[in-house]
Amino acid sequence: MRRLYISDLDGTLFNKEKKISEASAEMINQCIDKGMLFSIATARMPYGCDYRLEKIRMNLPGIVTNGVFLYDFQNKRYLSGEAMEKACVKQVLKVFKENSLSCFVYMFQSGRIRIYYDEKQMEEQTQYYSDRALESCEEVRLVEDYEEILDQGDACYITYTGEKKVLEPVCRSLDKIQGISYSFYLNIYNQRYCLEIFSHTANKQNALKRLKKLADCQEVVVFGDNYNDMPMIEIADRSYAPANALEEVKAQVNGVLEDCDHDGVAKFLKKEMFE
Repeated sequence: MRRLYISDLDGTLFNKEKKISEASAEMINQCIDKGMLFSIATARMPYGCDYRLEKIRMNLPGIVTNGVFLYDFQNKRYLSGEAMEKACVKQVLKVFKENSLSCFVYMFQSGRIRIYYDEKQMEEQTQYYSDRALESCEEVRLVEDYEEILDQGDACYITYTGEKKVLEPVCRSLDKIQGISYSFYLNIYNQRYCLEIFSHTANKQNALKRLKKLADCQEVVVFGDNYNDMPMIEIADRSYAPANALEEVKAQVNGVLEDCDHDGVAKFLKKEMFE
């Protein structure tokens, strides 16, 4: 039986320094070399984690941006993007305009990502307008009107970061739009709120189903620590959480491992493969 092992990154495979330890990388590579099918599922964009995963010999695509994209780390190529309906995209952009806000629009086409925005001041949002984004994306460009780019691929992701009180009215309007979902959360590193909008079908669970089919696997083992991992845990044959995971997550999994600072996931994988 072909078995896929898939791990969340931050708080699960990554330690508290947002890195994979030398020990974890070595153990996981031993498992991959032995034939293990291993991949990752993360809220990060590929260019937010690819350099952190360079020590691992990834043999499968990964789930990135909470399931919006499947990404081939070996060939540095997006395999798929979960598109929003164009009518939904226009409604979302209208909401931002009505609230006198701009946003970043991520367009997927031919395995590449292009990012567009319509106000120069958006370049101050370095969480999204980052050096790595500029290096990794096909294009990152200021436009006069979003209409000029909506036919240049599939809009998969729309985002903005700012003050909570400014974004709460936007969220209330987004609640009225069918066909989309969004995440609204505090970035603990800069104390600003992030609003990320995507198709209602874009989540880690649906992406895992696609990856499972792509890898021709019959069984899935999942590792996660946070709420956005729960959709994967729900469909996993087995699931595990590090000791530092949320209590709600630990209550739903088959077992609790050593925490992310003590290589819990990697130790489990090595035990599965070699004992």
